[in-house]
Order: sequence, then C-alpha cells, then structure tokens
Amino acid sequence: MENPFKKILRDEKLSLIVKSKVMQDVERLKLVIDFADLFAVKHPSVLNDILKTTRNKIKN
Repeated sequence: MENPFKKILRDEKLSLIVKSKVMQDVERLKLVIDFADLFAVKHPSVLNDILKTTRNKIKN
C-alpha cells in the first residue's frame, strides 16, 4: 500500500478522500484504545475491588 502523504506536494491541499480515510483510522484507533482500557485496566481493577470486599465480609 502506498503512502498517500508522499503524493501530496507542499502547496497542494489534502483531498477529501484521504482526509476521510485518515479520520476513520484515527477513530478506529481511539475505539481500540478505549476497549483496551476498559478490559485491560478498568475491568480487572473493578473485579479486584469486588473480590477484596467479598473476602473482607466473609472474614468479619
């Protein structure tokens, strides 16, 4: 796949097609980062807190 940015000359404006493709890629990356944050960071942390609370209630 060719890099479309190498085709752009200095004084040329970015075509709408290339702009939309770049923005779609950025949006996809943001979505992937949000999912990774949710399932890799927040979800295990919440489960850990729930288990700690449950263990403390059982001990008391």
